[in-house]
Amino acid sequence: MRSILFLVLFLFVINSGAAELEPYFELLKQSGVNYEPDGAICEQVAKLRYRAEYPEAQFLITTGVEYSTGGQTLGELDILVIDRATEKVVLVSEVKCWKNVEQALDKAKSQRQRFLWNLEKHPRQMQFAPSEDLQLKVSQFDAATAYRSLSQMGGLEKGFDAELELSLSELKQLRMQLLKCQAWGECQRPQ
Repeated sequence: MRSILFLVLFLFVINSGAAELEPYFELLKQSGVNYEPDGAICEQVAKLRYRAEYPEAQFLITTGVEYSTGGQTLGELDILVIDRATEKVVLVSEVKCWKNVEQALDKAKSQRQRFLWNLEKHPRQMQFAPSEDLQLKVSQFDAATAYRSLSQMGGLEKGFDAELELSLSELKQLRMQLLKCQAWGECQRPQ
């Protein structure tokens, strides 16, 4: 009797967790994003979070914009929010969902500092890899551009500017669901 009660309780907990992930799964399953890299799921869930703050009609939200000073890639901006009317970058967000949240915050801060340093010291040489038919220019970044760090649930108390509603474990579970769905051909595969 006791083992049956445990099994029922275990299945209830599993189903409860899955129910919380279902809206994210439904919104992401036809994205065609490659979820193999660990950070991809975090960036895509962050993109959904920012979509609530920045409506699609007014703002473009893009992920993974690489930058250089003409040679080798120097870094990647995890999320950019661009005002469609002015074409100005209103937000740059470094997104980190790591087991060690303190190290993740240090990495996000160092990436931000590297970008800002290059933007200040090498503005004429700065180049951005095209992303989603978007060609960025240095002039789109200005004093009004906000910079944020974002992590999985629990990051705020460790110093991040914002956090997702999902824990690292839930993000990993969602990633696995999306990878399986893509493998079975039931979700859009990466191109």
